[in-house]
Amino acid sequence: KRMVLPSAGPRRLPFGIGRGVRMRIDFQQQTRTYLGLYEIELSRYLRRILRPGVTAFDVGARHGYDSLVIAKHTRSAVAAFECDASCVADMSESFALNPALAGLIRSVQAMVGADPGELRLDDWAYDDGFVPDFIKLDIDGGEVGALHSADRILSERHPSLIVEVHSRELERDSGAILAAHGYHPIVVSQRKIAPDFRPDEHNRWLVAL
Repeated sequence: KRMVLPSAGPRRLPFGIGRGVRMRIDFQQQTRTYLGLYEIELSRYLRRILRPGVTAFDVGARHGYDSLVIAKHTRSAVAAFECDASCVADMSESFALNPALAGLIRSVQAMVGADPGELRLDDWAYDDGFVPDFIKLDIDGGEVGALHSADRILSERHPSLIVEVHSRELERDSGAILAAHGYHPIVVSQRKIAPDFRPDEHNRWLVAL
């Protein structure tokens, strides 16, 4: 695979909802991202949500792909929350490759959640004066805590959400939190044909508009 695929480096994405965005692509791990196939199950919902002027939190931003896609479509402010320092460095590098979007995206290195020592989204949003219209949430098991940390945002702002869940328990508990705030989330499953490789047996999304 290493002999056949191009070397890692800056690339402009040629297909999909992120078409035109530039990122540092490692083809060993991000070939699907480059080809516009990464999480394409969500593209139809993102196109409905990401209207010009929509502000967003990307919680679990990783390498910055979703933050760039959001900024590309909304041309508005995005806060990219990520706890891993190496991922923050990678996404900062990719943001810099997109001068027209980089000024819209603010990187926040923090562990988001409701436990002591974690960053509560309510605190950050209302202290900073940046309360989002959309929240994308994917933090590999910490979604319930993150949703609890955003109680005020959910009740007062009622943003659209996409929440990735990695177990049936997380799906049930996250759905219950959303329902308590008046949402009627729908469950989006992975595509049957050529799905992304996922180490977790259960991997779906809750979409709340």
